[in-house]
Amino acid sequence: MAAIRSRGVITLEFVLIFPILVGFIYGAAGYGVLFFTKSQMQVAVDRASSAVFSLDRRASSDFSDDAVAHSNQVLEALRQRLPRAAAERVVESECSISTDGGLDLLECTLRAEATESGFLPQVNVFGLGTFPPLPTSLTVRSSVAF
Repeated sequence: MAAIRSRGVITLEFVLIFPILVGFIYGAAGYGVLFFTKSQMQVAVDRASSAVFSLDRRASSDFSDDAVAHSNQVLEALRQRLPRAAAERVVESECSISTDGGLDLLECTLRAEATESGFLPQVNVFGLGTFPPLPTSLTVRSSVAF
């Protein structure tokens, strides 16, 4: 008789703990994919902004325009190599020049917007909202002075 009660308690514990465990694993995997995507986007803007250093100032009459054009070209090529989930959702992809205290800065930006379902499939938890909670956009920037 005690063995039957023991099995019932074990089954009850499993039923109560298993959904929580699955939620933790799904949340960790979801955030892992999100952080990987954002790190790949950051690598793309870092490489695009640093591409200006491969240009020769002597071969250009207007170096600022050439730097922006070259960095935008590199950023577009790198954007195509992003993970598909991020590359399809990129809404802003640009490099521009800003002047800060007499110093020219080349800033490259990538921004990806989530769809209605977010960046990853989410689970609706009994009217409490979606799980795991994810951001609506990912934005990365990189600046270099030249």
